[in-house]
Amino acid sequence: MYQYINGNLAISVNDWKEAGLTYKQFNHDSHDGLLEIAHRGINGNTLIWVNSIKRPDRMRAIEAALGKACPEQSDIYEVSVNAEAREYFSKYSKPDGTKLDAATIERLVMKASLFDAMRHGMERQQAARARAGKKLNKSEWLKTMLDWQIQQCLDKDGVAYGILKPYTNTRGLERAFKAYLYKSYPALLNGNIGSDNARKVSRNVENLILALWRTNDKPFVHRVWELYMQFINGWLEVYDMETGVAFDCLETDSDGNRIYTELSEATIWNYLKNVVNTTAVYADRNGHFDYQNTLRPKHHRKVGNYSLSKISMDDVALSRKAKVAGKDVWVYKYIAVDVVSGYYFRPAYIIGKPNERTVYESMRNVFCELWSLGLPMPAELEVEHHLMSDIPWLQDAFRFVRFCESPTEKRAEHNIRSLKWGTAKDMGHTRGRWYAKHEAYRAVRNKVEGDYVEPAYDPMQIIADDLADIERHNNELHPRQKTYPGLTRRDVLTKQANPDLKSIDMAYLMQFIGNVTETSIRNNDWCMVDNTGFELKDFGSLNRLKPNNYRVTAYWLPSDDESVETVYLYQDGVYIGEAENREKYAYNECEAERTESDAEAMLHQQKRVAKFDKFVKERRAELPKVGHMDAELTKAIDATPLEVVPEQNEQPKGYEEDEWNAEDYAALAISRL
Repeated sequence: MYQYINGNLAISVNDWKEAGLTYKQFNHDSHDGLLEIAHRGINGNTLIWVNSIKRPDRMRAIEAALGKACPEQSDIYEVSVNAEAREYFSKYSKPDGTKLDAATIERLVMKASLFDAMRHGMERQQAARARAGKKLNKSEWLKTMLDWQIQQCLDKDGVAYGILKPYTNTRGLERAFKAYLYKSYPALLNGNIGSDNARKVSRNVENLILALWRTNDKPFVHRVWELYMQFINGWLEVYDMETGVAFDCLETDSDGNRIYTELSEATIWNYLKNVVNTTAVYADRNGHFDYQNTLRPKHHRKVGNYSLSKISMDDVALSRKAKVAGKDVWVYKYIAVDVVSGYYFRPAYIIGKPNERTVYESMRNVFCELWSLGLPMPAELEVEHHLMSDIPWLQDAFRFVRFCESPTEKRAEHNIRSLKWGTAKDMGHTRGRWYAKHEAYRAVRNKVEGDYVEPAYDPMQIIADDLADIERHNNELHPRQKTYPGLTRRDVLTKQANPDLKSIDMAYLMQFIGNVTETSIRNNDWCMVDNTGFELKDFGSLNRLKPNNYRVTAYWLPSDDESVETVYLYQDGVYIGEAENREKYAYNECEAERTESDAEAMLHQQKRVAKFDKFVKERRAELPKVGHMDAELTKAIDATPLEVVPEQNEQPKGYEEDEWNAEDYAALAISRL
């Protein structure tokens, strides 16, 4: 493409070659004086003055590829109307709240458009000069730009630019152009338009009024007006708590006028009730929690399509009061809900505020229930910072963990409301609050001997009712019947699970949610956990033990009947294997009393011993049988060989056979059935 350098067009050797001309032709024309080089460069960046190319055929090829070679028609300073500037100035409001008139907007937009053209052209020229190894001469460039912008502003054909007064000297053009580059559109506003001095209530005064209003004692507007009037009259000292600098009630502006002047209460009310001002100080007056839920924008989300893509957890205070040892208490629960299906996992209950132990119990319920249903591991966990931020392993267990900034963001809140005012209310297990706004959510207050008394219930009854409500809730039809026709919440959980999820690795999760017991593997066979013996599920686990170290850590969880079926063994953080409860494989040693189940248990144990024998035998088979003898004795024997005839004697049958070769216990057990 053409490069506009100090009013003259130039092209690079690369442009020359793009026009279909060769480098040999360039060298020939340069040697014969048929063109002039503007600047030497490398990698095809040597610049050629276009007006110095004397051969017509060369110019025809260049203009056919790059267009008409005319400086006046060069598009390097092409002016296009800046739509963004038009939007900015159309929305701009003066300090008194009025808008700019149409003529002013048009003039400012045209000025921004000219400056944009200058900036783009300057950047392209700087890039071209940099490729040639030179810098742009700013003074020469400004002189060229002064003539150019005068021509643009006084152009009779460009009617849109006729309303713009051109700059008459390079100093003024340079000052205005630099200001536009650094400050953008506000730099084009006249000082009288954007100046804070034109306001009766300047920005400093407005900030002081808001500072008096933002205090946590939440003063009324009238009180703010009183404090401000006391300040401007010198009766009240106001200072900045961060810097310690006191405000000067006699401070003046550049024109010598006082900044802090007398204001009416109505004027102060108007500024305090400004939407932006109210929002800015709301958190200071009412707390961050109220600000998050009242004025801060919320994310607009939609529910997913597959269950277990996200589960949400939260604590809930059950609505009915309980009585324990004559004292009124509240029953809390920590819940986990599948976001898509709305399915409630079994909660963890506690009398009083939930703690970290309650959270762990709720987590265990989730994983155990998913494990029993054969469902995969959830992808995302949505929680609040309370109680959850101190759990270090959440990121290790879940692919995604989201900490909500506001309670309204948690999907669990929506499901809590759905259960409380849906199934629980239908079953009569929900009690509203006496201060609720809507009468349907308001509890009836009973007055006994002059005091309002709220009925109290047994905690176990409250928990039992809540579990019944959850069971009923889970088995009701899913509210999105168009998406899941005929399916209940439980059906959606089990049948619509995300196909991209991985199965649950209970051995891994048990490190975080399981009970812990330090124990040892005994007899290469079993270990004691929770006063119960557990046998290794796979003898290959012995290969993962450290040398001469049988100490292991067992992680486990009890089932619904408090029994423990499986424990997961680790040694110094390395997974060893599983061990299962050996009590179910115990059989009656009295053969006359054995039942069919005893026979099955005996067969299991005999097979297990046979597997162990095979495991050891295979390892023994890999070992060579070697002997050893003193080297000197070996030499003597080699020198004088002796013939030794051993004495033969008949040994008892099976004397030297290994014990595991003597009997096949598995076959023996089968034969005795």
